[in-house]
Amino acid sequence: MKKLFLLLLPGMMLLAGSAEAQFQKGVKYWGATINFRGEFSRHTDEYDGLDMRKTSNPTVTPEAQLGWFVSGKTMLGVGLKYSLNYQKDDQSPLDYEVRAFNQSLQLLPFIRQYYTLNDRWSIFIHGELGPAYSWSKTKNGGLVPSTSKSDYWQYGLNVKPGVVYTFPNKKWSLEAYTNFLALNFNYLPSRPDADRQFNFRTGLTTDFPSYFSLRIARYIQPKN
Repeated sequence: MKKLFLLLLPGMMLLAGSAEAQFQKGVKYWGATINFRGEFSRHTDEYDGLDMRKTSNPTVTPEAQLGWFVSGKTMLGVGLKYSLNYQKDDQSPLDYEVRAFNQSLQLLPFIRQYYTLNDRWSIFIHGELGPAYSWSKTKNGGLVPSTSKSDYWQYGLNVKPGVVYTFPNKKWSLEAYTNFLALNFNYLPSRPDADRQFNFRTGLTTDFPSYFSLRIARYIQPKN
């Protein structure tokens, strides 16, 4: 069923243009998401069973968006995304430990175009473009402890389709971004410790859990 939805999504966008608009000009929108992912591992010595190495790499990313419908199908808005990543590598036999805190803050103006299927379901194309400021701090333990810091700017453009289900009261909705068909452009200016970089990614992947990301959104109807 999910694979079928991915295959039919482009065709649904082409056929949805004639459907009656589900939203109206002046409607306000806000949405919020908190994503969490993490990796944890422990390696033990096969002879004495003692822990040899422990690693952890969790990331939490809250995001908030605010928008306004400028027509029945087009929304303009701005998003704010924060990301915190903590990395730890502990190698007990060597009495060596590395801890890193990586953070970033993104300001993401966006435009979203809706294609209505019926009075409950719509699909959309979401495009966002904006800067991100990242900073990190790394502590190296062991016989000669050291601490290093870095910070830099980067700029990104993201385009991704999605689907939205609006509840009967037309005040709340459930949204799903379809990362499988997403496009991402990212530019990093040159820095003292790294050259200038330009990256391009698509959502074409066999990693099924990354296909969708869900959020709850609130729609505030204009006062008459």
